[in-house]
Amino acid sequence: MKFNRLVAVVAAAVIAFGAFVTPSFVSASASQNVQAATKAPARNKISFNGVTVPVVKGNMSVTSAPHKNVAQTWGGQTTLSNTDNQSTEMIGHNNTTFGKIVNLKKGSAVTVHDNMGNVKVYHVTKVLNVTDKGFINHTSTSVYNQIVDANQGEQVVLQTCLSQTVNRLVWAR
Repeated sequence: MKFNRLVAVVAAAVIAFGAFVTPSFVSASASQNVQAATKAPARNKISFNGVTVPVVKGNMSVTSAPHKNVAQTWGGQTTLSNTDNQSTEMIGHNNTTFGKIVNLKKGSAVTVHDNMGNVKVYHVTKVLNVTDKGFINHTSTSVYNQIVDANQGEQVVLQTCLSQTVNRLVWAR
């Protein structure tokens, strides 16, 4: 009985103060279970086609996607949230892991861990090649507001460049 109380005290201490040296009389599995239960949720990342990319907060005054293997919010609601019923656009370079969005097709799964640790699986609804001016490539049809307007319901819009003037855009709900 005393042993069980001691394990409970150790577990409470780990929860309150974080991990510390575990006494030898506490089983390794009990210690691992407590540490796993207290691990913070993943935040601000996007996963698709077996890759995961961190996402940083940005704004529409940014003129280029972030370097390295990072995506950035740009248009729409720039705070990454899966529960605000708003659209968030994310941009990333095509020569990074984020650039693999070019392989997404209608119905593909996109998993987003938002700024609060909420997880939502979206599914691709539309894929278009769009000019820097917001027109569907080789047309006069503008989709600019569908890219940057936050008030479109819960969705993510992903963008990477295909050339100096044309971008791949992926919408997922």
